[in-house]
Formats: sequence, C-alpha cells, structure tokens
Amino acid sequence: MNRKAFVVAVIIAAMSSAGVAGSADNTTDNPYFEGVWSGTWDMGQAGVDVTITIGQKNEKGANKTTYAYGWGKSGTGGTIPPGSFVVYGREREGVFGFWWKDKLGTKTTVTLKKYKEDVVKARYDREGQSISNQRPYYDAILNRK
Repeated sequence: MNRKAFVVAVIIAAMSSAGVAGSADNTTDNPYFEGVWSGTWDMGQAGVDVTITIGQKNEKGANKTTYAYGWGKSGTGGTIPPGSFVVYGREREGVFGFWWKDKLGTKTTVTLKKYKEDVVKARYDREGQSISNQRPYYDAILNRK
C-alpha cells in the first residue's frame, strides 16, 4: 500500500510535464500579486517548499505563473521530487488563482489571498479521491521575495 501511495504522490508532483492550465474570468487591475512568493506547504512530515512567480498581466488579462516546488515527504512517507511548470492565472475579487490537471485528470487549484502587506494566505486544493493520510487541501503562508 505504501508503494501505491508513493506512486500517487510522485504523479501529483510530476504535474509539470502534463498539466493543462486554466483560470477563472473577471479580472481586476490591481497588480498586488505580481512578483515572487515563497513558503512551505504543510504536506506531511517535512513540508514542501514552494515558489510562485506571477508575471504581468497579458493582453487577455491572464498572468503567466511559474509554480516551483522542492523536495519533500508526502503524508504517506514517500519522497516528492522537485519540479516546476508554467500556467496562467487570474485575479478575481481580491484572490489570485490558477489550476491544472495531471495525467490522471485530477484538478488542482492554488489560490492566494492578501493577508498582510507582502504576505498572502495560500491554499492548494485537489479535487477527487485522496489516498490514506492525504488531505484534499493544504494551507501555507507565502512571503513576497
């Protein structure tokens, strides 16, 4: 069973090569979220470092966003290898969000909400079934670099 949990954790972490990006409409002109944000998702025993780089809004109103994550341990004890990928996100009603689907079709959404000056509350939400010891969402505080 641990091997299956490890394989699922690796698949989730390897979303970079097969992700399909998307985002919601209704943007605002506030560039607060543009820049580099970093922190640690509380994913299991050690957590996973994350850096989110949000570029300027393009002509379609979307921001090019790079999502990078470091080595970590999953909630089931498996190793999560580092990686990164690019998606496009949008700000809507004071919340910046982006999403992707992995090879298995699992949709993951990341949202950032202003918490304090140069600090955001972030949430990593996964839709679908979770394996044992795996939560459907993770929270983090990310600081502007």
